[in-house]
Amino acid sequence: MRTRKRSERGANLVEFAMVAPFLILLLVGVVEFSWTLATNLDVKQGAREGARLTAVNFPDTGNTDLAAEICSRMDLIGSNPQTTITWESDDGSPDVGDGVTVTVSTPHQTLTGILDPFFSGLSTLESSVEIRIEKPAGWTDGWEPCP
Repeated sequence: MRTRKRSERGANLVEFAMVAPFLILLLVGVVEFSWTLATNLDVKQGAREGARLTAVNFPDTGNTDLAAEICSRMDLIGSNPQTTITWESDDGSPDVGDGVTVTVSTPHQTLTGILDPFFSGLSTLESSVEIRIEKPAGWTDGWEPCP
């Protein structure tokens, strides 16, 4: 009985060494997927907030202040200067009752870089929201990066 235990002394270590890379890869995959999902939700929330702020003309001082306000309301990507916000009204001159489309886009970035080949098809996260203008617009069509 004792000789049998001595001969299996390193078996647990060998088995763990074989399984550990897969467990670590699984853990990193869950973290990366969660980060991508959270970033995507942040982009969608930013587009919704931006559409609402654009519809009510808040603050009524122009595109730059509106972009800064929208970026400040996004938790994960609001400070990323590569994030852009685009406003496009239906006919180019925004009037009350017309529609406006707000688009928020940001390049996809992974946390660890280990699984970049699996996320290579996902280069940009983007969301657009269309809403009706409720107050006279102080902004013009165009785009702004997050400050």
